Amino acid sequence: MKRIITNNFRPKLILTILMLLGLSVYANAADVIKLIIKEDRASCTGVAPQTCFQVKYKNSKGWELFYSNISGFNYKPGYRYVILVTRTKGANVPADASIYTYKLKKVLKKQKMPVRAGDWDFVIKHKWKLIQMNGVTQERSTAYVVFDKEKGRINGFAGCNSFFGIYEKGDGKLTFKQMASTLKACIDEDRNKLENEFLKLISDKTFKYDVAEQTLNFYENNRLVLMFGMAPLDKK
Repeated sequence: MKRIITNNFRPKLILTILMLLGLSVYANAADVIKLIIKEDRASCTGVAPQTCFQVKYKNSKGWELFYSNISGFNYKPGYRYVILVTRTKGANVPADASIYTYKLKKVLKKQKMPVRAGDWDFVIKHKWKLIQMNGVTQERSTAYVVFDKEKGRINGFAGCNSFFGIYEKGDGKLTFKQMASTLKACIDEDRNKLENEFLKLISDKTFKYDVAEQTLNFYENNRLVLMFGMAPLDKK
């Protein structure tokens, strides 16, 4: 009797294993999709404030926020991309994470988009919040800059202290001079570190700059070092 039960159970066990393997393959099934990536990122909020790609899918009517990363994709602001990505659906994904992972398959097109470097009136009408520094996204940064066209001055907040100085603009470049800040003690170690790095980076420096629809970008030796996101200017 024991042998009969064992023999009957074996095909069911094999069938169960095959079903589980099938479910596993399905959960990790991948497909290839085409994305259009906009030339500037936008502020967005996932688990925390961050910046997101703006993308269009095949049937998109407008730009949509893209909260995931694309493995292998070397994105540069100011360029619009058409790319193919491999999208893989994961299994047992946490509730606060995307169910998909994305990997670059091929760049179909990379196009330099017109910038608004000469449109300084656009810049002075907004506050510019720090969203990236030396390639690192500043998810919790409170730093920002504001430009006063009439006085030729820059002022803002670095995380713990206010700062101010003079700027000179010409030929797609910005030069900052006579930069100073208040001397309030910063208890938060992370904010203090960010503030020191930020103030050191902009003090007595000259940057190339460009303006996209929602970002103000500073370059040093053709490397993007600071990215600011557009925000409403405080009413006085």
